Amino acid sequence: MIKDLYTQMLKYNFKPNHSLDQNFIVDDGVIKRVVEELSLKKTDVVLEVGPGTGFLTKQLLTYCKVIAIEKDKKMIVILEQEFVEEIKSGKLVLINDDFLKQDLEKYKFTKIATFLPYSISQDFIEKILSCFVPVVAIVQKEFGEKLTSFPGFINYNAISALCQSYYKITFVRKVGKNSFFPVPNCDSAIITMIPNKKTFDHRYNEFVKGIFRYPNKDVSNALNLFSRDVKIRGVAEKAKDLKVEITKKKIRQLEIKELEKMYSVVY
Repeated sequence: MIKDLYTQMLKYNFKPNHSLDQNFIVDDGVIKRVVEELSLKKTDVVLEVGPGTGFLTKQLLTYCKVIAIEKDKKMIVILEQEFVEEIKSGKLVLINDDFLKQDLEKYKFTKIATFLPYSISQDFIEKILSCFVPVVAIVQKEFGEKLTSFPGFINYNAISALCQSYYKITFVRKVGKNSFFPVPNCDSAIITMIPNKKTFDHRYNEFVKGIFRYPNKDVSNALNLFSRDVKIRGVAEKAKDLKVEITKKKIRQLEIKELEKMYSVVY
């Protein structure tokens, strides 16, 4: 695939844009695994975030319709020339914009696929929490490990808890840095996210992010500090409804069900 990328770079006179975190996939096996994990049907509509030169897009289109959001205008021009017939038929919809600024409720899609720019990883996860569709993403390996981390581990934090509150997350496999051009400084990983809820609660999200400001405090102390931050009265009294074994835990040791119980007590 590296030859295909070089051919495109010569044909369209472009090079990867470092400021946009562009590291293009050049490993056909990784693309095939992403498509495999999506379990696509003809009736699916995939939202592809950051299609770049369209290597994954091409494979997705053999199965179903694709809505692709690409920030780089130069990539949009390339995709328009590479997929003329698919665009004419409506099978491929291109949107030239910043994904993080998009109102996703405008689009009807059943799955999400992305080779995610590392710089927007956390913002991306927070944005799709309310989508409740299966997601297959290539992320920085360290970030993938964080999303799938267990309570008590050093890398278990607010985004880990938030993501696991809404999705079942699986670390599928590592993707070596040489699968991309230019070669990034770190390895990547394929992760899958399967929704386990249908209700989105913005206030719960803010609670989790707020309480994880005190990861090494026990629950009682963290709740007191949190209540002071958000100016909620009577939290100490409400906390008496929590089991003693929960109140003695540190925030970073809490299971999702325990976080949800804390939230229900506070609010």
